[in-house]
Amino acid sequence: MSFTAIQTAGLAALVVYFGRYLKSKFHFIDKYNLPSPVVGGLLVAMVISFLKSQNLFSIEFDKTFETTLMIAFFASVGYAASFKLLKQGGRGVFYFLLLAIAGLILQIVAGMSAAKIMDLNPLVGVLTGPVALTGGPGTALAFAPAFAAIGIENASVIGLTTAMGGIVLGGLVGAPLATYLINKRNLKSDKSAVNVKVDDSQLLKFVPGRDLLYHALGLCLILGLGTTLSSWISSLGVTLPIYIGSMVIAAAFRNIEDATSVFKIKSEWIEEIGSVSLTLFIAMAIMSLRLEELQNAAGPILIFLLVQTLLVVLTALGPVMWIAGNNYESAVIAAGYTGFMMGTTANAMANMQSLTQKYGPAPKAFLIVPLVGSCFIDFINAAAITFCLNVFR
Repeated sequence: MSFTAIQTAGLAALVVYFGRYLKSKFHFIDKYNLPSPVVGGLLVAMVISFLKSQNLFSIEFDKTFETTLMIAFFASVGYAASFKLLKQGGRGVFYFLLLAIAGLILQIVAGMSAAKIMDLNPLVGVLTGPVALTGGPGTALAFAPAFAAIGIENASVIGLTTAMGGIVLGGLVGAPLATYLINKRNLKSDKSAVNVKVDDSQLLKFVPGRDLLYHALGLCLILGLGTTLSSWISSLGVTLPIYIGSMVIAAAFRNIEDATSVFKIKSEWIEEIGSVSLTLFIAMAIMSLRLEELQNAAGPILIFLLVQTLLVVLTALGPVMWIAGNNYESAVIAAGYTGFMMGTTANAMANMQSLTQKYGPAPKAFLIVPLVGSCFIDFINAAAITFCLNVFR
């Protein structure tokens, strides 16, 4: 049985709806911030794999739109890379970004070292480290073809499984870790702290037709220039995912826009389009996974997860607390750091929110962590992974 490209996209939409329904019915899914397309897609993939293993029938998907959706999402990540915002965040954001970069390098070193000890390709340690953990499900699925091309079998399944494990562990570890720090050191929230009010004029306002079309056209221009740049770089013999060029072009557009306002492209619109693209991309990619290929990789994945979890916890307990100020805000930041270095920025925000609801506001944490976790670290992570693919293949 085969699905056309349109039918595959339609099924992906159903998978997302199904995942959202499951999140509304099962509290633990929502508690640990498991993305709807991941939840729905995994269940569909499990059913398809079971039917195939019983020789009942197999399904083939035409994933023509998958690459375009992936590139659109990463272009939206690139467009968030505003040096103006980084500067406005002050030293706290800059220092935390440097710390996150150091954590990213440690993930690479720890992952590759663990892979060598287990007599695996060292790049498996990169796949199960910064790709799947700091990057999350979207990055794992996007980079999987590049890892498969250099001989790592079942890269998609390994990357996604590690990413899922990281999301769960990031939720399980982050808030309890910060709670331990708060209680042991008797840290207190500054009750006078007030969250920054958002000017209504800055909120995303959906204007039918004109604004959506304008921003969609702008994103298409970025994708066209970006894929051209990627193709040119690849022709030089450099291995990189096709979306890297679009991230670079998008970042250039954003910083020119910040300086001149020439393009009139609002980041909120690009973020919305990117979010929709990511949702459909993940659903489309996961529902077509061959989960039966995971059997021989479960043990190594568990070891990689344990090593990386220990590394992130030690970093949060030590350098994160010290650099952030050894106070209540730093404990909340440590919980956020654990969330996005093990899973996604959604994990980080959920960890921090659970703490502030109990112990009081932490406005600095809610400024620093999202700016680094949802923007700059993703951009740097993609560059670091590409470097590893080219140097260590």
